[in-house]
Amino acid sequence: MRRSINILLVGIFCIGLSGCYESVVRFWNGPGWDFSSEAEKKARKECFEELRSLPRPKNEYIGSKEMQDWLGNVYGPAERECMKRKGF
Repeated sequence: MRRSINILLVGIFCIGLSGCYESVVRFWNGPGWDFSSEAEKKARKECFEELRSLPRPKNEYIGSKEMQDWLGNVYGPAERECMKRKGF
């Protein structure tokens, strides 16, 4: 009987932890909640739409080396420049 209660308590504990796992990870990694202003959200959306026209590498798999290089060398600097133009 005692073993059944222990198993039940461990099960409830695991379910509880899995339910709040994302919040715990966000807290651990820093401010995971979006505290940016509406103006910044609007600027990010506009920059995203503006940068969609950039030529992408042939291999569009997000984990591929070509895509990672493109994100770091082309898209990232272009996005930062766009956000600077928007005032952020």
